[in-house]
Amino acid sequence: MQANILPDYHFLLIASNLGSEYLFDASRAYWQAFQPIVIPDTQFLAILPVGRTISVTVVALRDTAPQFGVDIARVAPFAFFDPVVYDTLDETRAEMNRRAASNQPFGVPLGIGIATTTPFIPTPAITLAPGYVTATPNGSGVPTPITTPAPTGGEAAATGAAPAPTNTPGPIIGGG
Repeated sequence: MQANILPDYHFLLIASNLGSEYLFDASRAYWQAFQPIVIPDTQFLAILPVGRTISVTVVALRDTAPQFGVDIARVAPFAFFDPVVYDTLDETRAEMNRRAASNQPFGVPLGIGIATTTPFIPTPAITLAPGYVTATPNGSGVPTPITTPAPTGGEAAATGAAPAPTNTPGPIIGGG
């Protein structure tokens, strides 16, 4: 999801190691402007219906912000993580007030578009040179070698076209 599109669900999470002043003082104008759902933990993201766009604005200090990103990615992999990371209450208040005053819930101007939960994650294609040997599993535990044929002077050689790319067998980021 893009940072300039309003999601179906917008959450505000204040790190548990911060005081209530971060919610009731620093984030007051932000909440009044955008009215995100305040959640105490990333586990609340697990109960959301499938196919909805999610954005989580997290107010945290530098030591805990990366872990929140990891936790959100585990619970809701396609959620937009919007960290607000500053060292002091005054800096956090200034940023949250700036966002509220400029109508930028995620720190950037809002654009026109449709939010989607199906991000484009390209799978790299492999273009094999003629005569290149690869090993493809055949289910028996022994890989079957496959050799790409060399051009024989036919249509591919006449047009100068490269061999068609072959997609990898699965996502490079794991999972599916």
